[in-house]
Amino acid sequence: MKIDKITPNIGAEIKGIDINKKITKEMYEKIYKALIDNLVIFIKKSNISIEKHLQLAKLFGELDEPHKLYPNVEGFKNIVLLENNKKNPPDTNSWHTDLTFKMNRPFASILVARKVPNIGGDTLWSNCYSAYDRLPKGMKYYLKDINVIHDFGDFRNSFAKNFNNKSGIQRLNENISKFGHNIMPLIGKHPITGKKFLNFNEAFSNHIVGLTSNNSNSLKTFLSNHMNKPEDQVRWKWSEGDLAMWDNRVTMHYAVSDYLPNYRCMHRITIIKDKKELQS
Repeated sequence: MKIDKITPNIGAEIKGIDINKKITKEMYEKIYKALIDNLVIFIKKSNISIEKHLQLAKLFGELDEPHKLYPNVEGFKNIVLLENNKKNPPDTNSWHTDLTFKMNRPFASILVARKVPNIGGDTLWSNCYSAYDRLPKGMKYYLKDINVIHDFGDFRNSFAKNFNNKSGIQRLNENISKFGHNIMPLIGKHPITGKKFLNFNEAFSNHIVGLTSNNSNSLKTFLSNHMNKPEDQVRWKWSEGDLAMWDNRVTMHYAVSDYLPNYRCMHRITIIKDKKELQS
């Protein structure tokens, strides 16, 4: 197994491994370390089967329940089906950390490209450790005791439309309780590395606790702009069969929607509890 860094700050490609074969304990340990060290790892043209995709995810921890908005792969309730084209445009083209509004914030996701356009449809990931490290000393001090309310944010767009004889208002109200809220410190601490990171994403971080809406929005704008720096990012151009796994606790990602009207199909499994964290 060989691990090649893609950028100095984030991302590495794993080579010399057939992910469809049995993953030994030694291989698992190396993959896990590569993930913790590089935040997002890739296996190019892994061509992993649906069954092996599920088995691989289970090695790392407990799997998430079926998504409340997206469909699942038929016969596999834990594998989210992300299909997009002109008739079903994507809604993930903003910087976000998956499902931060849930009480059990996900540990990681494993995404496999099943069908990709010839051009476009890249995904970017960003390093939230680096975003914290770049903050001025005074700003770190100011933010250290601040909490943020997370909710279902950008998903409002999906529910605000009239659909199946229900008004957008009715659908929004029904789903507020279904998706719920979470309140988390703005400065997080990684449970394995102990390193601090900026625990914010523009899609689901709704309100800064203790501030007025106006001041909260101003701080959110500052943080969004601060975190959107190419030096903290890696961009992956997909080929069919590629596999990506990322540490959802300390990264954001952005799926670029520049490929329409072409078709793009991805399979994603979300892992909510890190087996290593539970053991520590």
